[in-house]
This record gives sequence, structure tokens and C-alpha cells, in this order.
Amino acid sequence: MPLEFAAKTDIGMVRVQNEDTVVFDAGLQLAILADGMGGYNAGEVASSIATVAIQEEIESQLQEYRRLQKPEDELPTRLWLMQAVRQANSTIINAARREPEYRGMGTTLVVAWFQPEGQVSIAHVGDSRAYRIRDGLLEQLTRDHSLLQEQIDAGLIRPEDAQFALNRNIVTRAVGIDYQLVVEVHQHEIRACDLYLLCSDGLSDRIGDGDISNIISDAQGDLKMACTMLINAANQCGGQDNVSVILVRVAQNE
Repeated sequence: MPLEFAAKTDIGMVRVQNEDTVVFDAGLQLAILADGMGGYNAGEVASSIATVAIQEEIESQLQEYRRLQKPEDELPTRLWLMQAVRQANSTIINAARREPEYRGMGTTLVVAWFQPEGQVSIAHVGDSRAYRIRDGLLEQLTRDHSLLQEQIDAGLIRPEDAQFALNRNIVTRAVGIDYQLVVEVHQHEIRACDLYLLCSDGLSDRIGDGDISNIISDAQGDLKMACTMLINAANQCGGQDNVSVILVRVAQNE
């Protein structure tokens, strides 16, 4: 199914630099959002390395597949996506070892790779999220790798109190920190008119799910406008962090 992409990233109202990176490739039907962290400009470096490494690794995998000419084989997209994220992880760690000023840098990550067979593979590490709007209903497809999510799961914090919790931005997994990275990948069936949202925590920390859904609806199908409206809303709520969004819409059946 044909896809429509739109993306936007913003520095927010408080930070002095934007450490987020957003990339989409309509040819590969791939969307990548990375939220970098680290001192100085290291977070920006980590998020940029991650998006480039994943894109290059997937392109390489597809080229090798086509070279072997096995069109009857099912693409191992889940495995390839996991390998691509792990390649990004190793690349960031190796860069930090070469350059002392990059030590400690890392990034959260969410990737959506759409397949012609009617599936999307979503990989994530950390608290960058993927949502889907289907038949007007917003559903979170990823589960944060964060201290806050662990506290919610343990019953220590109620979900409705999460926005007031201390240390809510502490992640329990990040790309570029340890070679032993666990990448979470899930596959979902796609349907005509589905709308997928990838976002950094700069959006999800500021705006609740109901407001996200209403803002996208108010944009009346204009994905670029929806991206701008989401970021403006996060900034109006304080804009404490960089804010990044990617929207991907599946075309209607003709």
C-alpha cells in the first residue's frame, strides 16, 4: 500500500540544542526517530549515527537479498531490523571510544519499517514511542523502557499520576551504552487509512493521548500541519525537551 510521510523536529522552549534526529525514506518505506542524550553535542552525534547506520544496514541487507535472487523467500524483516539497531549500537560505542568528548553518549530509538505484504515491523529502545490511529482510535504500540514504566507495572505509581512522577525521564535501555543491547521488535498488520505516529518523549511527556488524537484530527488529514500542531502544543505546555514527530499514513484502497 502506498504511504505518505511527514516529519518535524523542534528544539523546544528550554534546551540550547536539538539532539533529536528524524529520517524517513519513502523508497525503503522506513521511518526512524532517535532522541539523543549526552553532554555537549554528543546526543546529537549519537542520534545522527543511529539513523544513518540503520538506514545503511537495511539498504545493504536488501541489496544482498536481491543479489541472491530469492524472490520466493519471505523477507526476515524482524531479524534484519534487530541487526540494524544492534549495528547502530556498536557504531555509537566505537565512536565514543575513539573520541573522548563523546563518551557516555547514547540515544533512544523507534523505527517503523513497512512491508508490501501488509505488515509493519516496529523496533524500539528506550522511551521514544510508536502509536497507531485506526478507525479514530489511538493506540500505543510500544512500551517504554523506563524507570517510570517499571514503577507503573509494579503498582507503585498510577498511570494517571505518571506526568507528575519524579525521575520520569530515566530510561532503562538506550542505544550506544552497552554491547549487550536488547532490542524490542514487534510486527503489526497494516490496514488502509491507518495513521502511525513516532515521537520522542518531548511530545508524550507534555501531551496526553487524548490531546494527541484530537490535534491530529483537527489537522483534517494534512500530515505536515499535524506535525506542526503537535509540536506547537508540546511547546505551549512548557517545551521542556526537544520535540520530534513522524507521521505515516497508509493510503485508502481504491
